[in-house]
Amino acid sequence: MFNRKKYIIFLIVFLVIMITAIVVNSILPVESRIDWLWIILIGSAGYIYLKYRVSGPLQLFASKFTMLVDYDINVAEAERIAYEGMVNAPTKNVGELYRVYYGMSQYYSGKYEDAIKTFNTVELKRLNVLYHILIFAFTCYSAFELGDEETFNIAFDRIKNSKSRVPGKYTNFVASYEEILEAIKNIDTSLDNYKDVIERHFSRNDGYITTKLIYNYRLALYFEKLGDDLERDKCLAFVIANGKEHHTALGAIKKFKGLVKVEDYIIKEEIPNEEIKPEEVEQIETVETVNESDNQDIDDNNEE
Repeated sequence: MFNRKKYIIFLIVFLVIMITAIVVNSILPVESRIDWLWIILIGSAGYIYLKYRVSGPLQLFASKFTMLVDYDINVAEAERIAYEGMVNAPTKNVGELYRVYYGMSQYYSGKYEDAIKTFNTVELKRLNVLYHILIFAFTCYSAFELGDEETFNIAFDRIKNSKSRVPGKYTNFVASYEEILEAIKNIDTSLDNYKDVIERHFSRNDGYITTKLIYNYRLALYFEKLGDDLERDKCLAFVIANGKEHHTALGAIKKFKGLVKVEDYIIKEEIPNEEIKPEEVEQIETVETVNESDNQDIDDNNEE
């Protein structure tokens, strides 16, 4: 990782080289000077390289974090890499971005109090306002799980006060959080609306298991408020069966009454039961051979 120490060393060396080049080129006789365009080009190349070394790893991290949380449900690893990124960030701005992810990973791990503490330490002035919305939203989620109504309301009000500063193309992004949190806040007075909002936002099949976990976990609360223990346990059983160490599974275990069998709700991969004809076997083996060859070529290119 391009950590802060390496970043500062590179920046100092780069600035020294550039200043030296400018000074030397200025005192040289006109006929011996390097074209200033080359110095500008070298400076631009150095800046682009530095920017790439800072932003590139962050983009890779964000993709890996999403896959760990939403697909692999490996929240412990997501928390580890977020913390590692935070303490080794090359700049303070990048460090605050990692801190946001670290707070979210704590939430996903069920460490709600720690998540709120982390979010409270983020220097908001170093981040785009969209990250402010994320911080306040996840603070609300954490506070709700803790039953901390005051913290929930404060964070929710901050979302409302910040949305006017969000660029127009992201208004739907903010509106989604606002609608979900409003429904959660008013669940006791508008139970049907809560159910409608949860179904609208989480009943979709987007390929991520976490969407189904959240849907069932939030829907279990609806049935709990409704007094339907059987339907609530069905939702909780699904979350326990498939949630691993995700915070929804940890919460579901505490609430589950055992009215249904958890193992009945394990998601099973659907394997098509199709008969393979003898004449197709050779073609299948050929395809596998080609794919292995392609993979080797890719590996060789990566090594280069």
